Amino acid sequence: MATERWRLQSGQYLGEVSALCFLRLPSHISSFPFLFAGSGSQLLLYDLAAGTLIQSFCVFQGIRVHGISSTSFVSTNSSHSSRLVFRIAVFGEKRVKLFNLDVGMALEPQSQSRVCVSLVLLHSLPKFSHWVLDVSFLKNCVTSSLEESDFLAIGCSDNTVRIWDVSSLSFILEVQSPDRCLLYSMRLWGENLEKLHIASGTIYNEVIIWKVVPEHGGLSLTTTKEEDLLLSSSSSNNICFRVQQYRAVHIHKLSGHEGSIFRIVWSSDGSKLVSVSDDRSARIWTFHIQQNDSDDCEAHAAAHVLFGHNARVWDCCISDTLVVTAGEDCTCRIWGLDGQQIGMIKEHIGRGVWRCLYDPNSSLLVTAGFDSAIKVYQLQASLGGRVDEHAEAKEFIDRTELFTIRIPNSSERVGLMDSKSEYVRCLRFTCEDTLYVSTNLGYLYHVKLSGTENIKWTELVRISEEVPIICMDLLSGNLSEDSCYLIDWVALGDGKGNMTMVKIVTDACTPQVNCCFTWPAGRERQLLGTFWCKSLGNRYVFTADPGGVLRMWRLFDSSLSVDTIVKLDNVFLLAEFKSCFGTRVMCLHASVDEEVLVCGDLRGNLIVFPLSKGLLQASHDQSEVKIPPLTYFKGAHGISTVASISVTKLHANQTEVCSTGGDGCICYFEYDRDHQSLEFVGMKQVKELSLIQRFCANKDSADDLGSSKYAAGFASADFMLWNLTTEAKVVQIPCGGWRRPHSCYLGDVPEMKNCFAYVKDETINIRRHWERESERGLFPQNLHMQFHGREMHSLCFICNNLQVGSNGRQSHANKSSCVATGCEDGTVRLTRYSSGVESWSSSKLLGEHIGGSAVRSICSVSKIHISASDLTNSSDKEIEQNATSGEMKNPFLLISVGAKRVLTSWLLRDRKQDNNEESLIEKQNNEQGTECKPSSGVLSSMSFQWLSSDMPARSNTTRGKVKSTERIGSTMENGTGLNSEANSRSILTEKSESESKTYLDGKHDDDWRYLAVTAFLVKCVGSRLTICFIVVACSDATLTLRALILPHRLWY
Repeated sequence: MATERWRLQSGQYLGEVSALCFLRLPSHISSFPFLFAGSGSQLLLYDLAAGTLIQSFCVFQGIRVHGISSTSFVSTNSSHSSRLVFRIAVFGEKRVKLFNLDVGMALEPQSQSRVCVSLVLLHSLPKFSHWVLDVSFLKNCVTSSLEESDFLAIGCSDNTVRIWDVSSLSFILEVQSPDRCLLYSMRLWGENLEKLHIASGTIYNEVIIWKVVPEHGGLSLTTTKEEDLLLSSSSSNNICFRVQQYRAVHIHKLSGHEGSIFRIVWSSDGSKLVSVSDDRSARIWTFHIQQNDSDDCEAHAAAHVLFGHNARVWDCCISDTLVVTAGEDCTCRIWGLDGQQIGMIKEHIGRGVWRCLYDPNSSLLVTAGFDSAIKVYQLQASLGGRVDEHAEAKEFIDRTELFTIRIPNSSERVGLMDSKSEYVRCLRFTCEDTLYVSTNLGYLYHVKLSGTENIKWTELVRISEEVPIICMDLLSGNLSEDSCYLIDWVALGDGKGNMTMVKIVTDACTPQVNCCFTWPAGRERQLLGTFWCKSLGNRYVFTADPGGVLRMWRLFDSSLSVDTIVKLDNVFLLAEFKSCFGTRVMCLHASVDEEVLVCGDLRGNLIVFPLSKGLLQASHDQSEVKIPPLTYFKGAHGISTVASISVTKLHANQTEVCSTGGDGCICYFEYDRDHQSLEFVGMKQVKELSLIQRFCANKDSADDLGSSKYAAGFASADFMLWNLTTEAKVVQIPCGGWRRPHSCYLGDVPEMKNCFAYVKDETINIRRHWERESERGLFPQNLHMQFHGREMHSLCFICNNLQVGSNGRQSHANKSSCVATGCEDGTVRLTRYSSGVESWSSSKLLGEHIGGSAVRSICSVSKIHISASDLTNSSDKEIEQNATSGEMKNPFLLISVGAKRVLTSWLLRDRKQDNNEESLIEKQNNEQGTECKPSSGVLSSMSFQWLSSDMPARSNTTRGKVKSTERIGSTMENGTGLNSEANSRSILTEKSESESKTYLDGKHDDDWRYLAVTAFLVKCVGSRLTICFIVVACSDATLTLRALILPHRLWY
């Protein structure tokens, strides 16, 4: 009888990157080197020119790779292939291994090279008694071998250097420094033993420079005389040493650091040395290498002290022109040799940047850290310029253009500004080189930005004499697919309550007004906003007043003649939407397929109105219709303004609503068309932004985890573009805040294509960074995905494409899976694992616990148990009908618990969108004028969104925090239909509040934490409620049972 055998195999490691090493290739093959990265016990080999992982190799078992050293290559070429052989030394803890890396490049038909690599172990050196700090290949001075090195120098933490003979596979020399102390760091320099110099960072915060010299009368290490005797010791480890031929000589003592010295690096010629320390500084030391063998140790002071890091400095590197340091503050700083900071890069998270490496030949800078990310930058020639040491951190980009322009009539008036002065009211980008400007005196201008010295102003219209333009919106599009003409519709609202629609057709040279007409749209000083909607096209425009009234106007057919268009009959009021809050509407989005209009107002509320297809097709003979709201959600963004809304279809009767606001949050809701209810399903807070105006994605991807998403908004007085995937800042521009006229335009890759314009001191300031496809460089690159930046305490496996049936059974579509992980910094991530060379394919930050409390345990729950009491009164057919009906929801929850007794729930968002429905990101980008590529085919993205959090109040100072976390839960009744189950929900709310107070008052002010969690779901047949029972184990040796009522998110 056959028996199954189970075998546990280790997969690819995901964690900190602790070593970097360049492999330089022949110039005829590539101008960029290969990169070796050590992560855990693995070596990762990258092709920097292609930005891809070639292969990964496991070199140790349970030992972290601490360093990598390589020799020059041996090359053999033919007409169809090229073969390179590198010798590689890898060390970690007390182990050193020698490998041969064989790189074969076969030339493919389309002038592309296919790389095949193999790593062959030559020898594993005997285990050392102390940790290895550095290794270096040395050449034999007698043979002058050009193809390979004969010896390997190994420096250990006991301040000794051992020489390994590669040919005989034995130790032939050991030299102990006279200063017998332990080291934090060591670095070797020299191509052979005669030139070998050692820099030792001692526990006394000093750097000792010493070298190895022959004893007087001793034989050379490279001699071939037969009388060169070897004293064989106990050779159990195959170790043998030469008879007292070499000794250590101290040359310099470098003092000045006030903390442990973590890293030392030599310049290429050995004349300079850089050290970094626990004291948050880096020091540049300059000296001349002495040729004598004197034992006199000369004291030196640092030539330059580099201060700027806010935490410990972990690593450094030096070239002929600059110094690079990497620190625990997650920054990589670039310095001149004069000690002045040139720039700073901050894209890592967590415990900092552990390694940095710079290649002067290709100007490539590589950084890696505890967060598992490996990032590559190409420092431009402009890096040699100076940056104000107090300026904000800037990336080193030489394609950024800065414009400073003024409106044509701004210089006519002299003195203080008043209501009759000419100044900018509104700005709108239509593309990267075109800007529309409206003014206080009623002018509309078209600005062409061909270059910083070539700016063309065109006056399009003036709506009336000295009437200010209060609001403006823009709708852009191509006249035809095969035409070079562009057509823009500009809607203008003035202080008299009139609306003006301007149609502009632009060729390669000059914009022309195709038609322009005006109609009364409201009372004087009551027209405060106007909106186009991309999904409705150019036939409909909205206007808003301060009382919460939204009017929908139907415009002319664009195919009609101009004479017909200018008739007032072709513009009529189609409908009037009245908000139940009486607050001004700030943004909106309509879905024709779902027949719904969603609006956001000035006080953070969301209102849903019906928008039937029959209403859109109504003629001008019909009177306007007053439409009340279907439902609403009060305080979706607290009392902050709703900045943007996007609507996308989820399922047959469900629509997703996404909103951003002035509270720095992205909120997600589900609108149920059958029940006319708006349900809050999750949110993401971007702590770096105080106001999020919109978000977009940089590419079309069927994998939500693999697509980078961006939030554009403001942080205090600065505009900021933030990468939500890498949690890194892309652009930060001091502009004075969001209340000034401003406009932002983003391309398909926001890092490479972004424009921002704002008004300051009566001047329009424009910052444009736009790289064409032909100009776009290879860098910056993210070679390895970003993960947790601190220690991970818990994980939970989650199967991809998991489907849960009514009977609670689960089905798996494929073998790829996701892993949910929790970290000590309170963050929860979802990471995808699949088979292949690069197993860890993508990772996404879901969010973090309240107050950043550490996550100690995670579990997932999806199986639903049907209540037994209801089963006795229900037939099997009724149960099946309830299980398959729209009311029967099958939530997949992720539960995370941790310090401060924080309990957080996350809801699976597995979105599937139809081909005929625009994706969420695409709609957002089209409405805001971006160039993000549209989705193709069916988009299925799996992710979790924050659902609800619970934590007990330990003191009066923390009760406010608990109440704030329950704000959304207590306002859930606002998200239901206006005529639905309000009474039952109010009873549930009152009961939840009373029991919550009883629970909280029974606890003392302590620092207990949750250590483990499990959960199960229970549903009653015929009820929409699903109860998630959660059992948590606390550090006070107690078990607690909590209940989460869904969909209302009430805690018991």
